[in-house]
Amino acid sequence: DDIQLAEEVVEEIQKGAFIEEIFQDQPEKLKQLITLTLKIKGETLTESKTKTTHYKLKAEDIRLVVKEVIGVELTTENISF
Repeated sequence: DDIQLAEEVVEEIQKGAFIEEIFQDQPEKLKQLITLTLKIKGETLTESKTKTTHYKLKAEDIRLVVKEVIGVELTTENISF
């Protein structure tokens, strides 16, 4: 579910993963994260965005997902949002 996905994202970041690395080896989870990000932003997953290579997650996206889903303000060092 969305909460578990957001928690996994936080875990990956705490382990030192870069935004671009999150779920790169798990395409279904990456697609789920992209879909969730777009849903929170009020957008939908269109045919042109169905391939994960067409949508690049940004630090701001991750911060928004974590804040909206688990209610935690994500802070990081040396990353501008």
